[in-house]
Amino acid sequence: MSLSKKQSIILAFALSAMMWITRGHHTASIANLPDASWAIFFAVGFYFSGFAVIALFLAQAFLIDYLVVTQLGIGESCFTIAYAFLLPAYLSLWFAGKWLSKHYALNIHSLRNFLVAAFSGTVVCELVSSGSYYAFNVPQSASLGEFMVRFAQYLPNALAITFSYLLVALVAHLVVSAISEKVALSN
Repeated sequence: MSLSKKQSIILAFALSAMMWITRGHHTASIANLPDASWAIFFAVGFYFSGFAVIALFLAQAFLIDYLVVTQLGIGESCFTIAYAFLLPAYLSLWFAGKWLSKHYALNIHSLRNFLVAAFSGTVVCELVSSGSYYAFNVPQSASLGEFMVRFAQYLPNALAITFSYLLVALVAHLVVSAISEKVALSN
């Protein structure tokens, strides 16, 4: 994807706003949307090629978490050694988005590529984030079997939330692409 500087700035601000609005709530409710961070990291990989942009979003995620813990006292149990593993977890989504950007065209095959990239990125992110949390925060009696049961329990929700946001983003992308193509043809 090739965005103009103005488009890149607008998109970065919109994704940042979405992260600030949705991140930090441990439960979704009518007042709080589910966390859009995973979909945002995927979108950042798709739309932005530079590492500086992903670093900006990683820093924002950490700052939001830090403020939620220190100012609101929510999620203190999440700041353990396992928190460091969110870096590779989020980068797996970023890489999935980058992969998709290199295998993208406006055709049905790109829909398959979108589904493969989004599913793979989300599964790896869930494995790394939940696996590290489980490995470092569960008593010594923890087992791979028990982790797989927990993984199977949490993966459907992670997929549902991430895909919900990504499907909205996909529709928005297709609408903006169609409008841009129509404007370009009329000029």
